[in-house]
Amino acid sequence: MKTIARVVAAFAVMASVCVCGLAFAKEHYREGSVKADTKEAFETLAASVRRDMQPGGKYEYIKPDEAKTVEKKLGEMDKLFEDSGAVANMKEDQKIALFNAQETVNSILTLRDRDRVICKKEAPVGSHIPVTTCHTYGQEVEAREGSKKLMDDWGRPLCVGSNLACGGK
Repeated sequence: MKTIARVVAAFAVMASVCVCGLAFAKEHYREGSVKADTKEAFETLAASVRRDMQPGGKYEYIKPDEAKTVEKKLGEMDKLFEDSGAVANMKEDQKIALFNAQETVNSILTLRDRDRVICKKEAPVGSHIPVTTCHTYGQEVEAREGSKKLMDDWGRPLCVGSNLACGGK
């Protein structure tokens, strides 16, 4: 009976540590969102976003069609700032268009941020007890690409002896 109580107590402590850790986790994926109120601030921010969409950047895993959408929306925002100079000088319909373009860009960038933390609660193989695991979006993409490469490598024919398919004679 004491053993069961100890197991329950240990499980309760582990669960509270996991829950507290998740509760205090910093939500950093909204830090670099696209939001500017002057043309100069927007130009700096747009250049930063474009740089971060390059290989090695924060948004390097953005898909090509999403990158086109981001470029289009950045162009729309640039035109709005070109016409008005600042949000304070914009008409209501221009402010709405700017807000919608910013939200579109922010949603795409947030989704493809390599530092975005993803947590899952799943029971590992061979167990019925769910475990919470966390990783970044970048780690997920790299693991997926590594698995795909490994599967592609396994599908290639072996090159041994005088196999003509491998360039032998």
